[in-house]
Amino acid sequence: MLEATLKWRLEYKPHAIRWDEVASESTTGKQYVYHTVDKAGRPIVMMRPRNQNTKDTEKQIRHLIYTLEVASRIADKNGSGKFTWLLDFGGYTMSNAPPLKVSIHCNSVLANHYPERLGLAVCYHAPMLFSMTWKAVQPFIDPVTKQKIVFVDKNSHEGAAMEERFDMEQIESCMGGKLQGHAYDQDKYGARMHEYDREVAAELEAVRSHALAAAAAGDHHTAHENAIQGLQEGVEHTTLVAAS
Repeated sequence: MLEATLKWRLEYKPHAIRWDEVASESTTGKQYVYHTVDKAGRPIVMMRPRNQNTKDTEKQIRHLIYTLEVASRIADKNGSGKFTWLLDFGGYTMSNAPPLKVSIHCNSVLANHYPERLGLAVCYHAPMLFSMTWKAVQPFIDPVTKQKIVFVDKNSHEGAAMEERFDMEQIESCMGGKLQGHAYDQDKYGARMHEYDREVAAELEAVRSHALAAAAAGDHHTAHENAIQGLQEGVEHTTLVAAS
């Protein structure tokens, strides 16, 4: 799997995706990295299917991968190593449900190229309609991943189930939290993502510079070895001529 993932990263170049390329996918806040972490310290990837706003499946997938890259980076920086997926199914209908092809592809990307990144997936108020998609996608989900998926249904225990996993002061009121209004702001989030892009670009440039320096040092070492070898051959040739 590691070899396949390395090959995928070399070919697909997820690290090269930039916010400006996928910003149009995020205008409604359908999918983004939340402003806070869960109680285990994991970054939260918020997804709201009701806010689906585009039809371009390839761009949707690139937006997903960009979001996973951002969440993974945060997870690595804060030491949690994993992220939590919080799916708010309020207003979920057939019209805003992602195509089955996209759902299966997204699961494939997550399972094959972000192994062990998922710490938890919370499905909040998943409707009966979602069960159709769930039944279709479930066979493709790794058993270990499946154990990390939690359904929070509409009942008297939902508050406790959410409070067990999240700081409810930071969760929006539409999900039983105490944060009024909407947490997502396109301009503020875009500023965060531009900063993320700058950090990634700086790190890539540092890696490139290091690689060039190493290559230059290698060339110098090779040239030095060739010079020594040439000197030795010259000495040997002079010795042979003198002996003759």
